[in-house]
Amino acid sequence: MINSEVAALEAELIAFRRDLHSHPELGYAEHRTTGKIIDALSAAGLQPRRLPSGTGVLCDIVPGGDDGGTDRPMIGLRADIDALPIADGKDVPYRSVNPGVCHACGHDVHTTVLLGTGLLFARRPDLLTKGVRLIFQPAEEANPGGAPMTIEAGALDGLDEVYALHCDPRTEVGRIALRTGPITSATDRILVRLSGAGGHTSRPHLTVDLVGALAQIAVEAPMLLSRRIDPRGGSSLVWGRINAGTAANAIPEFGELEGTVRSLQVSGWTDAQRQLPSLIAQIAEPFGATADVTVTPGVPPTVNHADGVRRLTEAASAVLGRDAVGVTEQSLGGEDFSWMLQQVPGAMARLGVRPADADPAEVFDIHQPRFDPDERAISAGVSVFGRLCSGDLRPGAPDTIA
Repeated sequence: MINSEVAALEAELIAFRRDLHSHPELGYAEHRTTGKIIDALSAAGLQPRRLPSGTGVLCDIVPGGDDGGTDRPMIGLRADIDALPIADGKDVPYRSVNPGVCHACGHDVHTTVLLGTGLLFARRPDLLTKGVRLIFQPAEEANPGGAPMTIEAGALDGLDEVYALHCDPRTEVGRIALRTGPITSATDRILVRLSGAGGHTSRPHLTVDLVGALAQIAVEAPMLLSRRIDPRGGSSLVWGRINAGTAANAIPEFGELEGTVRSLQVSGWTDAQRQLPSLIAQIAEPFGATADVTVTPGVPPTVNHADGVRRLTEAASAVLGRDAVGVTEQSLGGEDFSWMLQQVPGAMARLGVRPADADPAEVFDIHQPRFDPDERAISAGVSVFGRLCSGDLRPGAPDTIA
């Protein structure tokens, strides 16, 4: 039943996704995207409301159109709506028209899946056995991300559970992948600013060898961190930018090193934050350099709850097939849906977007300019969300819709 209803929406949803893909917007600036979501939901007879920040949308759908009462189960479904500061590298009609901005992480698909779920229940409210809140969250790619702000705006108020899907090019379209426990990792940013007396490269003994100090920190800090904290915390420090100097024969006075710290466990996350400033200062000290270390906390690991994984598994098995659910490994990527799962139980699943029998050379990972998911994933995602909201939410209860 749900699959046939979703099939009737497929062409409309693909067109919506391609429009979003052509007009990507960065975090906290998703004004056009927010307007498109509100227009589509309003046209379907729903009552979306814009978040106080100006971007992002909440929309409640309740059986019978009433307030549901205090005992009515309420389920939240979340999608992130922002894009990345990456140039679109695809040659397609729906290529980004905004220079240097692209939906290279699949948030256009996430948004369209959530919109499609709203349109499904606007057409068929009789399928609902619980209230549903659509959460279109801004700025997932930003730091700090938009989840805490969305939570503060009331996104989780009254929810019994909350769920999300995320595009995964490793998983074949028409499938999802799950795991109980951490599915993503904690992610922080680290910025090291070094300073010291500069001068001529012919007289390094009269200066602070700033470039040498930066190089030493870049090489030694990741290794030493792995010896200073419990390895079961699974912390990884990787640098992404190093910058110092303007001339080959001049030792600079200032330099910077920037990267990310990713941790599999909360224990490793907090320990790395505590250890890094003193560790880096110790490496810089023999050079006579002054180190100013800023660790900007990002997000904790996204920890899936066992009951949430079970219900997503049951929903996907019902609409995609018994063999459509696989197991995924924990990613070192960060995801601010983690803040929501710290307050309300639920789960995130990997949504398969890799075409069947695809040439590996033509399958691009997320955050790459040529990433372009198989659009059949949209219908698969809507069907899973639709089924999830069509059964009894209470733990241990059977589904009620065939």
